[in-house]
Amino acid sequence: MEVATYILFGLGCLGATDIALYHSFSHGIRSHPDARAELVVHSLRGPTYAALFLVIPNLVLQGFYFWCLLALFVFDILISIVDFALERESRRLLGGLPSGEYVLHIIIAMLFGGLVTAVCLEAAAWRNEPTQIIYAPAAVPDVLRLVMAVMALLVLFSGIQDAIAARKLYAVPLRGDHSKK
Repeated sequence: MEVATYILFGLGCLGATDIALYHSFSHGIRSHPDARAELVVHSLRGPTYAALFLVIPNLVLQGFYFWCLLALFVFDILISIVDFALERESRRLLGGLPSGEYVLHIIIAMLFGGLVTAVCLEAAAWRNEPTQIIYAPAAVPDVLRLVMAVMALLVLFSGIQDAIAARKLYAVPLRGDHSKK
């Protein structure tokens, strides 16, 4: 799945930019109680992309496992929809969602559509094969597959950080919420 691997690498780079530039430096959402629901959603993306970074460049998923891969894509689409719905409110007191982040999300969404399309085109025959997982590295440079394995660890770690931050922030009252002491 060469094309899918390159698209996923691009998605990973853009996603890392989003996390570093907007989530961490610009807004520091891991320290804002208003962003806790958004952080819960982001925490789900960590293991989702960690799996994709390991599977797409390395494995052939046949039969039932092909459908599991498609289900993972649907799950990520649901994560994105919920994330988009939450971001406006969670960032309201931080000045709103920056235009650059909004544009970045549009580009990421379009690339994600390209990823799903590439996987479906490159791996469509897998759905009718006997159910099995085969180690069959994509015809991409080994260093790219190694970088993507590192990206898998980093995005998983980021998801764990988001989950920990959300858990801590649920103990902090929202601004204007005096019901918790």
